[in-house]
Amino acid sequence: VVVCLIAVLALVWSMPDIPKTVKTSELCLPSEIGPLKCGSTVDLLHDYLEREIATKYDEVKRQNQKKQENHLKEVSARLMNIYDKSFWEMKPAAKLTGKEQPDLRKTDSNADMVPIREWRNGRELYDTKGFMRYGIRYRNGRLVVPVDGTYFIYSNLDFFESCNPSSGLPDVKDINKPIKHGIFKFNIFEGEEEELVSNVQPHTISTNRYYNSYNSYVSSLADLKAGDELSVKVSNISY
Repeated sequence: VVVCLIAVLALVWSMPDIPKTVKTSELCLPSEIGPLKCGSTVDLLHDYLEREIATKYDEVKRQNQKKQENHLKEVSARLMNIYDKSFWEMKPAAKLTGKEQPDLRKTDSNADMVPIREWRNGRELYDTKGFMRYGIRYRNGRLVVPVDGTYFIYSNLDFFESCNPSSGLPDVKDINKPIKHGIFKFNIFEGEEEELVSNVQPHTISTNRYYNSYNSYVSSLADLKAGDELSVKVSNISY
């Protein structure tokens, strides 16, 4: 601003043909539509500085953007030389396996679906086929996404419910309430949970009259943002 002000004052002093009718509270400066424009000193100076500063700001912004693009190209080329094609295969990925669940919370007792709150993670995955790679984090039964992108998400669960031996009917409070299984996402900045994919199955009569078994597999491609938290929910955790 100081530099612009000095330039404006220097320009004013060097102007040759300023009209003699200009008052002491007025000023003449180059305008967008002509060589000179006279008017209120405050208004004219404000408009002139605003135009000049906007032009300089756009120029600096373009230079910074170009520097960032060049830096990204240099970094990408250097990483490619170091890791070759394997660098681009370092994509966030995780696969967790289940474990015994804690007691149901009071807040979930009347919920339509409840989250699976415990999964084998960290060192517990060493003896399983599970893994966590390249930035995926585990927090309170959820997987936290490290970077924006399109992810393939899936979940596979087996359900078992006891049945009445005399009839083979499921031993549940409401046989009309289906079995649900789905994947949800939550982001603290949005504050609302969103269902990404789900599966719904009706209860069936047991062929062995003692128990029923169900398998549920859900999968989908999902556009996720850094910080999104993924969870799996079911209609009845006791299954």
